[in-house]
Amino acid sequence: MRHRPAMIIVAALLAIAVWPILQLLPLPAGIWESLPGRDVIASDLLDLGISSLPNMPVSFSGQETSRAVLATLIPITFILLVAAFGDESGPQTISWGILICGATSALLGLLMVVPMSPLRALLSGLLPYDPAAGFFANANHQVTLLLMCLPLLAGMSGRRTAPNRSRQHVFFRQTMLGALLILFLSAIWAAGVRASYILILPVSILSLCILHNSFSRRAAIGSLVLIVASVAGSILLAVNAPALEGVAFADFSITDIGRQEIVWPTSIEMLKDHWMFGTGLGTFSNVFMLYEDPNTVKSVWINHAHNEYLQVAIELGILGVLAMIVALAVYLKVTIRTWTESPDPDSPLRRAATVSCLVVLLHSLVDYPARTPAILVVLTACFILTVWPKGLATLAISRRPSSTRNRTARGIEI
Repeated sequence: MRHRPAMIIVAALLAIAVWPILQLLPLPAGIWESLPGRDVIASDLLDLGISSLPNMPVSFSGQETSRAVLATLIPITFILLVAAFGDESGPQTISWGILICGATSALLGLLMVVPMSPLRALLSGLLPYDPAAGFFANANHQVTLLLMCLPLLAGMSGRRTAPNRSRQHVFFRQTMLGALLILFLSAIWAAGVRASYILILPVSILSLCILHNSFSRRAAIGSLVLIVASVAGSILLAVNAPALEGVAFADFSITDIGRQEIVWPTSIEMLKDHWMFGTGLGTFSNVFMLYEDPNTVKSVWINHAHNEYLQVAIELGILGVLAMIVALAVYLKVTIRTWTESPDPDSPLRRAATVSCLVVLLHSLVDYPARTPAILVVLTACFILTVWPKGLATLAISRRPSSTRNRTARGIEI
């Protein structure tokens, strides 16, 4: 917790949590009514027969903002837990935990779409969500998790093993990582999410860069060609092969008015009115209803802006944008340092974690992965890996007060 990047990111999380709390504090009616967009609410209150306007908060929905504030406890609690129980084996433990969770979700997603699967009917009844979505409500978040797992596979494979490990142990470890790679790629292909076909190429290239320290250049080039060919073949099969209908169900056609034509322009209009104080964390869908054209309303409910940066600016205003800029600047600085520092046994894992974070940052341009608690926890874990200090256990012991070390020694002697 004394590591400077970790302290900065915790401060940014606390700032994102504190400002929404301030958005819940009641303001005098005169000040509140003067804020943009509040005239609609004031008019409705007067129509209900309320003679004088009550004191109201900045947030358009106190209930939604309160729920969103509670959600910030997820990454903060995870960071505190790792800080309390972390040791030198922490990076490997966290990485294996993410890979196991990803493999479980990938396997469940494949069982949902594989024809003649004996568990397909049972799982369809228990999890009435998108096919191939695994533990998630839709396939977009499933592929986000799986794409975050790919660089971690490279990091685990490129990580130097202890010299006392046998050849059998190393072979078994690499075989397991290879099996996980096939599982993840199969689940990503089966999900049929367009964003995954775009993101998998840079993720694969960066993952090969992580492996470059462990494999020859010829092997890296061969692997790159193989991955590019596999991705291209998967796209062609998913789009053109009628025999695979129901297994890969990617739809690249535009059958309705897209989010670029409705959601983003309307969101920008919202931002123009609320750029200073915001509408309140978690209130996007409530406020969007006040701005959308009734003639374009369909059965699809617009719950998010499908651009996380735009939605943060709308909900939190200028303070939220500043906190977001600080967090991105810290990530950029840590990433540059991680890829340029002298290598150590955990360098591949730290570099892999920066790529996993990049997956969420890029996908947030067209979606809201970090609003999903599971993705938020994995994103927090990956950032913890990027700032993991070298020799944490030794560092923690050396920082103990001398009296503590003496008491420990006397206790052992007795």
